[in-house]
Amino acid sequence: MNLHKNIRKPLFILIVVGLCTAWSLLSQVQMLRLPGSETFLGPDGALAFLENYTIDARLSFRGPIEAPVNLTYVDVDSESIRRLGNFPWNREFFALALDALFQQGGVKAAGLDFVFSNAGVPALGREEAEKGTRALGKAIHTNKNIVLAATYGTKNRPLGEISSFPFAFEIRYGKSEIGPPELPAFPVVGPTWGHIGLIDTVGEDVRYLPFFAKTDLHLYYPMSLNLALIHWGLDSSAVKIEKDRMLVVAKDGSVKAKIPLVMGQLVEPNWFNAWYSEADRHLSIVDVIAFGQAAKTGTPEEQELAKKFFEPLRDSVVLIGPVDPLLKDLSVMPLSGQNPVPRVSVHGNLLKTITSEKFLHRLPQAANVAIIFVLGFCAAAFSLVPERFARSSKFLGGAIVLLYIGAAFVLFQHYELLLPIIAPVGAAISCGFAGAFLQLSSQEEQKRRIKDMFGTYLSPALVERMVNSGDEPQLGGVDAEITAFFSDVAGFSGFSELLTPQQLVALMNEYLTAMTDILMEQGCYVDKYIGDAIVGIYNAPAPVENHALRACVASQLLRQRLAELRKKWISEGDKWPSIVGQMRMRMGMNTGFATVGNMGSSRRFNYTMMGDTVNLAARCESGAKSYGVYTMVTGETRRAAEAAGDDCIFRFLDKIIVKGRSEPAEMHEIVCLRSNINDESKECIKIYDEGTAHYLAQEWDRAIAAFERSSRLEWNRPELNPDSHETPSTVMLARALRLKANPPQGIWTGVYKMETK
Repeated sequence: MNLHKNIRKPLFILIVVGLCTAWSLLSQVQMLRLPGSETFLGPDGALAFLENYTIDARLSFRGPIEAPVNLTYVDVDSESIRRLGNFPWNREFFALALDALFQQGGVKAAGLDFVFSNAGVPALGREEAEKGTRALGKAIHTNKNIVLAATYGTKNRPLGEISSFPFAFEIRYGKSEIGPPELPAFPVVGPTWGHIGLIDTVGEDVRYLPFFAKTDLHLYYPMSLNLALIHWGLDSSAVKIEKDRMLVVAKDGSVKAKIPLVMGQLVEPNWFNAWYSEADRHLSIVDVIAFGQAAKTGTPEEQELAKKFFEPLRDSVVLIGPVDPLLKDLSVMPLSGQNPVPRVSVHGNLLKTITSEKFLHRLPQAANVAIIFVLGFCAAAFSLVPERFARSSKFLGGAIVLLYIGAAFVLFQHYELLLPIIAPVGAAISCGFAGAFLQLSSQEEQKRRIKDMFGTYLSPALVERMVNSGDEPQLGGVDAEITAFFSDVAGFSGFSELLTPQQLVALMNEYLTAMTDILMEQGCYVDKYIGDAIVGIYNAPAPVENHALRACVASQLLRQRLAELRKKWISEGDKWPSIVGQMRMRMGMNTGFATVGNMGSSRRFNYTMMGDTVNLAARCESGAKSYGVYTMVTGETRRAAEAAGDDCIFRFLDKIIVKGRSEPAEMHEIVCLRSNINDESKECIKIYDEGTAHYLAQEWDRAIAAFERSSRLEWNRPELNPDSHETPSTVMLARALRLKANPPQGIWTGVYKMETK
């Protein structure tokens, strides 16, 4: 994908807008229209099946909540069917249960999740069936606050017409009159006989229930709303239907509930607890009937037991429904996992939702679209940052998405607010991938350009580092702050005399490989090898954060690695002469501005460095031998390193004028990494620093005494390191003795002029 950079950005913006628009449309398509049928998708559109998983997760995260209504489920369960016979039963059983609940239990209202139509007449003799129906009708007439189920769910209509239920958003112009739902087969005319309550859901989906059915002759409300009205002591006249909500208004004008409507007619229940949780009371209908009979005709002991059985039911709302799996009135519901539970719990959760007013709330579609676009563009923006920030940008992009998901969970937990998750997160991921793909194509194009431009005259390693840095390459020299690095093997000429050419090459290859690996890991660009010497640059051609500190740390890691190599070489016995087991390296570093870039002839270039900063670094390496140290750096390097961290231990060596320079420079030794310092070394540095202070103050006797003491603690004193003939303490001791004998004339600055490189 080789796109010109002038069209890449507009094209990318167009892609992101297209992706966000697609996710927005998917989240808003609320109805799929197929020949002869329609499938409701809900507020989450075509993504509803995925969004429902996030809603279930939020419900589980929130956990069960309390409701102000005392709810009891009376179950038509397996035990009841075993004892009373197969379903459908003689309706007299329901009459007995209702009488017991109202007269013995003192319940406030009861809903029956059964449609007692002519289609559900039990297989009894006609006279016995009619007797049972009259008994149920009498119980309803006597107890009054009973809601019977009505449904459009069993109606069969020809294909091409509207669904059984009269959904307001499905009604088409020119349609004939809409009939009533399937009703009970005996008179129900309001409070005198009981109430009608719809039990329909939207297809098999229990997450949405129609809250009214408006026919040509009547207006029907759901069972849960009718039970709530009875609970509050109100009738259906208290209900007011508006465009996007229903109001329940008490007689004194106060609003008991504001019920938000989805698509003008549907309500989304909140889910208060799992089925068979401690929050609800469950009774078997056969027990209700048995204790009801015992309360009337049982012995005093049986009547006392019946009293205790019914006592917790006082003023409760009861839902009687099918529970046994053979009755096939089960569905998978939120908080129930993948195990189907009785659908009567839908009406119970809706009743709790209405009476507590803890309705699920959603943002307007425009706000949802805005969230999709914001997250999508954020993810796209984070995917296009320069490569050196790629890791942190990906972390920030992921953190924003996770923060949004976390906010969605917290807002639901505290405010029942359902923020969309699938569409915004999907937009963020897809836009992030689009940005990453575009960035990848841009990087590949840049890599090809740089390799074509520099591959003929720069080393492949340098080209790769310049490509990976994300910076445009600079032709020619530029001024940049760097840390220049020089290293050399001490006494290398002795190795050349004792080793065959093949041995020397093998030894140097092993040594240089180990050293180069560490330098590269610490961000050093290895400029060149000069025999056993290594020349390196920190902070060019690619930027390196805290380059002075990293250079200092690298020098100590190099010393540790060389110590490991010495042990290895010694363990190899006669393979190497003894001098190999004593190999040491000296290093010098300086931090400052230098000229870096492609230098050489028109036929051959080399990326390198030059300038006074570089020369002084080379003098640090060669001058370290004069003080008997192995790592010497300038004051600029020490100050820059200490400003970035305290990983290294330094000590001041001297203030000198090196050969070829007129300005003095402070010289310091890197003693070791702070994690490796021991007490003897700490004491040595302390005493040496005291001697240096006396030396600079021209207190020769006190300086001499201090240097004598510190010389006995030096870690590279000759008896410990045969390669070391001098230490900083012995060097300064000798100089203090000379100056005591021949005190300096004029103004004393403490500067020492070196006569050799």
